[in-house]
Amino acid sequence: MNRAAPHLLRALCLAALAALLAACAPRVELPRFEDAESNMRVFRARFLAKSPQAHGLAVRASLLYSTPSRSNRTDVQLFGEYARPLRLDVRAGLGAMLALMREDSGGLLAFYPDRSKAYAHSDPVIGAQLLGLPFPFALKDLALVLSGSFASLIPPEPASLQERPGGGFLLRYDSGPVRLLALDPHGRPERMEGLLSRHFRTQAEREGAPVSGTRVWAIVFSDYPEDEGDPEGPATVLTLTLPKGDSAVLRVRALTPHPEPWAERALTLTLPAKAQYVSLELPPASPAAAAPVEVITGGGANESGTKKPGAEPGV
Repeated sequence: MNRAAPHLLRALCLAALAALLAACAPRVELPRFEDAESNMRVFRARFLAKSPQAHGLAVRASLLYSTPSRSNRTDVQLFGEYARPLRLDVRAGLGAMLALMREDSGGLLAFYPDRSKAYAHSDPVIGAQLLGLPFPFALKDLALVLSGSFASLIPPEPASLQERPGGGFLLRYDSGPVRLLALDPHGRPERMEGLLSRHFRTQAEREGAPVSGTRVWAIVFSDYPEDEGDPEGPATVLTLTLPKGDSAVLRVRALTPHPEPWAERALTLTLPAKAQYVSLELPPASPAAAAPVEVITGGGANESGTKKPGAEPGV
């Protein structure tokens, strides 16, 4: 008989026992807040009033973007200052660099090495959506949300509040990037929705599918650390759904607070000498045209988060 066999059998038995014990372990019972006042108090204290204590952060995550016909997984790194600048590097699964981006008070700059082209827009949300990035707000807002702070997107008071049948509450807002927020019975964001800017087109729309009805985005928050008995923290999985079957799943692998200011050089995005620069700016609206103001972001370069619509450039 092979001498290694008993050791292998013992290891397999121990692994099976560990899996059985983990499956039988009692789920952590979190405090439930059945009345609106208590639920909202916990939400405000944890997700609105409490700002990140660090200067910035570094996030490693994977992003799976899916359409009805295909899916694409990338690795992303978001790093920099909460007050900006922020950098976002996107790599293919095999490690090839796909895009390097920088968001600061001047807007968004995005460089694509395979095209040797750099795209820029003074509003980081419009620029990102013209380039096809799925998340409907600025990198500044995304960095804060990943850290558990929703204050840049959600007003202190909702326009209305409704109890959910399964526990928790629905908060509705009349203006701003977020129009609906669902809180779970523990006072945590579970889902939020908003109106999708006309600047973003799904894959089906890019292929010529007609646009009809209200275009709404939704983000579901899941995998809170305390669900598994770990210390309290923000959700580590964000699932974004878009019209016409597009979706994106962002899984946070690591989030490291940066207590000291980042070195300026670490957040610089230097373009190669031969890179082609492309402006994504919309043509200015005619003074005679009374174009409506469109709210598209809670933390864009223009602190009001507004921009007058114009002709959309093709990218």
